Amino acid sequence: MNAQTAGNAGASRHPAAAPQPIPAPRSRPLLWWDVGVTALILLMCVPGGTGALDWSDTAAGWGGRLALHLGALAAFVLLYLALGRAALRRGIQDIPPTAASYAFSALLLIVVGAAVAIEPSYATLQALAYPMFWVMTPRYRNAVIWSGLLATAVGVGSAYAYLVRAIEDPYWTALAVAILSFGFSVVLGTWITRVFEQGERHRLIAEQLRQSQREVAALSSEAGAASERERLSRELHDTLTQTLAGLVMLSEQATRALDAGDPDRAHDRLSRVESAAREAVAEARALVATSQPLGDGGLQAAIERVVTRMGADTGLSIDWAMTPVTLSRAHQVMLLRAVQEGLANVRKHARATWAGVTLTEDVDGALLRVADNGMGVAHDSVSGFGLSGLADRVGAAGGTVSFGPGPEGGALLEVRIPHPMTNSGPTSHPEQGAPA
Repeated sequence: MNAQTAGNAGASRHPAAAPQPIPAPRSRPLLWWDVGVTALILLMCVPGGTGALDWSDTAAGWGGRLALHLGALAAFVLLYLALGRAALRRGIQDIPPTAASYAFSALLLIVVGAAVAIEPSYATLQALAYPMFWVMTPRYRNAVIWSGLLATAVGVGSAYAYLVRAIEDPYWTALAVAILSFGFSVVLGTWITRVFEQGERHRLIAEQLRQSQREVAALSSEAGAASERERLSRELHDTLTQTLAGLVMLSEQATRALDAGDPDRAHDRLSRVESAAREAVAEARALVATSQPLGDGGLQAAIERVVTRMGADTGLSIDWAMTPVTLSRAHQVMLLRAVQEGLANVRKHARATWAGVTLTEDVDGALLRVADNGMGVAHDSVSGFGLSGLADRVGAAGGTVSFGPGPEGGALLEVRIPHPMTNSGPTSHPEQGAPA
């Protein structure tokens, strides 16, 4: 059914703000209409033929009356084939009616009314005519109007037929038939229309849900790509960037040694450049392979390598003390990155001669401290990408990062990562202002 519900009289099927595309036509959308018309016409041939005999007490002129009765049915079939199928197809496919559709509707009123006037039992044609109007008409109000016109045509035809046949109270009987058929048509049409509209709403909701799912998938893909870019940026900062910065520093030291006429020191610096470059290659390969950078020796051995290399490259005196930790491998990598970031800040900003790295574990989790005896906290050291990224990662693990003045001068970086069972969510809050 195509008409709208009574509460939306005169409104079109779809909201104007969101027109829906015309659905692809089915291969045989009129199959059941063809079957219904054929079956009903064949059924009506029986009362049509017998009615021709019952019209009068004699059989005189029976052939002409039979031709008239069957001609009414033939007119219905021809009208259906000539105009009706095209009009119904447009209605089924939600295509607005054309002049031919309106012509079919008007002729259908005439043919059905005339058929009923010839044979009262032809009022059964209403079983096809009413649904045709509801399918062809895109507005509920118009469908009701056409149904009313059909009821009027059937009522007039019935009154004439009853009057000719001398049936008692022909007008009241015809009126009752028209009212009952009209009422049944409107009730059934309204109910089917509401069922159709409910199905349409469900279809639209399902389509909106599918569209939302597609949007969520696209956003998730974009978020995943952004997260991966951020991860790679942090990994590059924590590994290759710091190693390359060390290469620059060693190269400058080698240049100064050559300028000062100290080939032994220059040779030593160049050897360290080669070692650092090989380490950068290894870090790049590990990054490409997305493998964890701890190596076979675990966290303690990895921190020891970082501390030893930093001391040899910078001349810093670095003390370290570590106890084994029972964190996950990902959290251990986080602590290793914290050591690298802390020592990088000491090298770049502190102007220190000593640094200390301690790693302990208690019931609450692991605590890492990186201290120095330098000039204290510089503004650019708390606003850089390294500390900001470290704070984000540790915060995501439920840990905390603090960076500020040490108790005996210099600067102190503290990183605490809780055990999984005590993880209550990200609470990262570096002192001296959050890293940007």
